[in-house]
Amino acid sequence: MGKLKAGYVAFGTQYYEPSRLKEISARAEKQLIEAGIELVKTDPVFGEDKEPERAIKELKAKEWDFLIANIVNWVEIRGVTRVLLEFHDKPIVLYSFGGFTEGDTLISPAAGAGSTALRYPLEQWGFKFKYLFNAPDSPMDVDAIVKFGRASAVIKKLRYARIGMVGFNDMGLYTTGFNATRLRREIGPEIESIDMLQLKNLMDSLDSNEVKNETERITKDWEYPLGKPEDEVIEKAVRLYMATLRICKEKNFSGFSYKCVDGIDLEMGLIHAVPASLVASAGIPYIDENDVGNLVAEMMLHWISEKQVMFLEHYEHHPDWILLGEDGYIPNDFIDGKPRIKDVSTVLLKGIAHCSKMKTGRMTLASLTEDKGGYRMHIVTGEAKEPPQWVEMGVPLPSWPSVKFYPDVPVRQVLDNVLSQHFAAVYGDYVEELVNICYL
Repeated sequence: MGKLKAGYVAFGTQYYEPSRLKEISARAEKQLIEAGIELVKTDPVFGEDKEPERAIKELKAKEWDFLIANIVNWVEIRGVTRVLLEFHDKPIVLYSFGGFTEGDTLISPAAGAGSTALRYPLEQWGFKFKYLFNAPDSPMDVDAIVKFGRASAVIKKLRYARIGMVGFNDMGLYTTGFNATRLRREIGPEIESIDMLQLKNLMDSLDSNEVKNETERITKDWEYPLGKPEDEVIEKAVRLYMATLRICKEKNFSGFSYKCVDGIDLEMGLIHAVPASLVASAGIPYIDENDVGNLVAEMMLHWISEKQVMFLEHYEHHPDWILLGEDGYIPNDFIDGKPRIKDVSTVLLKGIAHCSKMKTGRMTLASLTEDKGGYRMHIVTGEAKEPPQWVEMGVPLPSWPSVKFYPDVPVRQVLDNVLSQHFAAVYGDYVEELVNICYL
């Protein structure tokens, strides 16, 4: 996602030693920069006349993702609100900077008074803000600032995001429906439909030598536990991946989905799982079955974590764990060991799928869908552990990529709030960032 960019302005009063308050602000700036935030900053605002106008002009000089309003002591309220109201549409951190000890005496510049005098008015005016503080003689809460900043940057990226999709409403599922107008208005992404014929024509037009070279690169470390599939089956999967990735790059798509069961697989005579895995491995979040809501959740996780993301599906429920996996799909960064590919050809089609082992570890899962009032997100954290040996009925071993997922809450609680057969998934803990995104 790149470096976080924040507007930064400290606020105080001219009646409290302005020179010392500049020193306090400088200490805050140092901590923020060390945390990896690029600051578009202006000198502290200590008055109500020319100071606010000067700060507004300097803050508008460059682009940034969110504003840090650092209250370093009691403030001139009219001066502060003049500046903040100019940026009413921006996410804001309202920060209360803690005091310090000199000798055996706590020196309080009264930032607590200044910040509490602002919090409720900002709420009444409809600002989107996070109120943070640090204790006297303690570091700033830079972790919470960074997490809020990441969420702010993701909100900004979503406003300009584009999603590509082949087909619509795979298998008639009701958990994958969406309103394109509402999505564009309330979250931001634009949807473009790609016709299956466009995809096939591009596949057929790819240069054979390019396909050969890409196939050799991709398959060089593949293992085939059931024997190597036919070369033309592997090549067809690579062609679909290459054509999809080219479309994504040409059209600047940030995410992609196939109508797979009733579309690609049924009509094109191949299995989409490995091509989809390669698309996700190339950095384009992917999901099956035209599930746009959960694709947007994947994009959020991708940008806040700067990691590859995937989607997982429910297979089995136990009071303590859920068997989560996907039928033949897994991006590279989720694979434990070398990629393992098996032939899953049938009378109707010829294809390949992953039976790769999936990594274990801490995971964040998220599911996004429309509701009557707008959108709803279900967030689950927990530990992904080794799955049992299992197969989806009618499919030979080895097992699909999967984990036995132990959520941090009872499985019953997860299922009472489940929104879909799918979860967007990433390794690590990103709950606070997701909650910030939902708030913003």
